[in-house]
Amino acid sequence: MPRMTYQLLKMLHVAAVVAWLGGSLFVSLFLLSSQPPDSDEAPKERKMLGALRRWTLWVTTPAMVLAWLIGLHLAMTFGWFAMDWLWIKAGLALALSALLGIQSAALRRLAQGSAKRPPLVDLYAPLTVIAAAVIVTLVVVKPF
Repeated sequence: MPRMTYQLLKMLHVAAVVAWLGGSLFVSLFLLSSQPPDSDEAPKERKMLGALRRWTLWVTTPAMVLAWLIGLHLAMTFGWFAMDWLWIKAGLALALSALLGIQSAALRRLAQGSAKRPPLVDLYAPLTVIAAAVIVTLVVVKPF
C-alpha cells in the first residue's frame, strides 16, 4: 500500500473514531442529565432529544461503521491480527459499539415518553473515556 494511502486511511480512521466517541459521550451526558417528561424543561429537552437522535443516526453511527471498516481493512492489510494488542483493542471497540446501541435504544425509549432511567447510565461516559484511553495506549505503545 502506498504511504500516502496508508496515511489517508489512518487519518480517516482517527477522524471517524473521534466523531463516534464524541457523539457517544454527548449521548451519555444527555442521558445522565435528562429530566422527567413532565418537567418544566420538557419542551426544550424534547427538541434536543430529536436533534440528538438524528445526529446519532446520521453521524455517530456511520462514523462507528466507518471506523470499523477502515480499521479492519488496515489490520488485514498489515497482518495485525497476529498481534495480541489488536485483539484487546477490537474487544474494547466492540464494547463501545454495544454501548452506542444501548444508548440509541435509551434515546428511542426516552422519545417514546419513558421516564425510566437507563441502567448504569452513570458509567457510560467514564467507561467510554477509559476504553478510549486504553485503545490509544495499545495503538501507540503496542506492548505485545
